Amino acid sequence: MKKPSARSINQDKLTKLRDSGVDSDVLLARLDFIEYEGMRKALVKLSEADRVFPEILPTQASGRWSTKNPNLGGFKREFWKKHWHIIHPDPGEWWLEFDWSGIEARMFTAYTGDEEDVQLFKQGRDIHTFTCAKYLMAWAPDLGVNSPLDSYNLPTDWLNSKDERRTRAKNFRYGVGQYGTSAKAVLGMPGIETLGLDRQMLLQRAQQFLNARPKAQAWKEMIWAQCRTDKEARTFMGRRRKLFGLPDDRAKDGLNHKIQGSVADLMDWCLIAVSKEWPHASLILNKHDGAILAFPKECPVDTTTARVKALVEREWEVGQGIAMNFPAEWETIHG
Repeated sequence: MKKPSARSINQDKLTKLRDSGVDSDVLLARLDFIEYEGMRKALVKLSEADRVFPEILPTQASGRWSTKNPNLGGFKREFWKKHWHIIHPDPGEWWLEFDWSGIEARMFTAYTGDEEDVQLFKQGRDIHTFTCAKYLMAWAPDLGVNSPLDSYNLPTDWLNSKDERRTRAKNFRYGVGQYGTSAKAVLGMPGIETLGLDRQMLLQRAQQFLNARPKAQAWKEMIWAQCRTDKEARTFMGRRRKLFGLPDDRAKDGLNHKIQGSVADLMDWCLIAVSKEWPHASLILNKHDGAILAFPKECPVDTTTARVKALVEREWEVGQGIAMNFPAEWETIHG
């Protein structure tokens, strides 16, 4: 294997630095450059072809599907929106695209069953804004699931889904609540220092967040212990992943499999269900938490979309006796 030169910094190393909390404009610019350069090289190879058939392979340990030649899943969403003139349905067909909304957070809540999170999802609340207002920034520490939006005490410069503080709250929920081993996980969150909160305040608020989710903490401890001992993990649908390495590595990989592997299983189930009901449909792209499907013109758009939506967004009992549905964003594309 050829070793990288002393000056070579690959994408994995840079991503690890970013995710460990290193806040550097140069680092972020370098990651963007690597991503766009990869797209540029892929497009150069494709420029002489009249038509391209990407390869779709279920190769990852999590069960996620890989797309290569080119890696369309790695192309930014903005690219897809801008270049429909080169990525479009064939004559005589139309495409249906869906993207699950926060499916990993919903999957984790379905496994663990903490009531606050269950109710937030069932009522369609913006769980990340709620987390920001009640826990991370604590603008409204007594906030309840049924509280109206004006009781969140959001600042006047709040930018809704684009607000950086909401993004940090999303990372806070995943990094501390979903995958973190303790409240200290908050200190390694990327960009957390931009919030202007000191170390002790961050630790205190992270611990309050965890204390409000006793079922989640107990479930994580149980799964970690099982993965360390059994050296395997299964999704709620039963798919097994063998675990290797040190005990803590097995615990981490096993928990990831319970969440991410279950999302991959749901995708497989949906694609199989669609192919059975519409034998002439085809898969254009699988993006782990979404897909693009092609249907012949003979399939009515409205009724077909409604039926596929019912399959994709159906309820599942994942764990703790909790029935959770998985809503998605939808778009139809015509040639």
